[in-house]
Amino acid sequence: MSDACCVIPHTGDIPICPMNNQVTKPVGRQTIESLVKPEIKAQLTPQPYFFCDAPDCDTVYVSALGDHLITKDLLTVRVGIKETDDPVPLCYCFGYDRKDVQDDIRQKGDTDIQKIITDRVRAGECRCEVTNPSGGCCLGTVSKEIKQAKAMREQGLLPVG
Repeated sequence: MSDACCVIPHTGDIPICPMNNQVTKPVGRQTIESLVKPEIKAQLTPQPYFFCDAPDCDTVYVSALGDHLITKDLLTVRVGIKETDDPVPLCYCFGYDRKDVQDDIRQKGDTDIQKIITDRVRAGECRCEVTNPSGGCCLGTVSKEIKQAKAMREQGLLPVG
């Protein structure tokens, strides 16, 4: 892959994903090393990597120079933001997915999942940096999914169970 495939933005050293031209986000080395398939680990370059969170792009990680891409098929987990078919992971530390949220909202009109995760995070039980492909906390994603599921229920798109 040529150096020209990845443009470095003028505002800093964060690369743009060469597959969709979107700005990527820094991600820790520990995250990548814990989630790539074992046979891929030896191919990692010594440079920093960045996370591509575009839902329509199979690229998950881009090296700082853009000369190494890691696609979702090279990981040991599904990347929730890039999936449309269940199970769509939301919380990697505690195993919640989109269907869990939708089932709660469908059956009860609400869910305790966000509170459960928050309580466990406060108890020091999370390991986002080694379980979540973004390297970050899932609570924003969970909150967004809860709002979306509630809206779907109100619109009759998530039938009451």
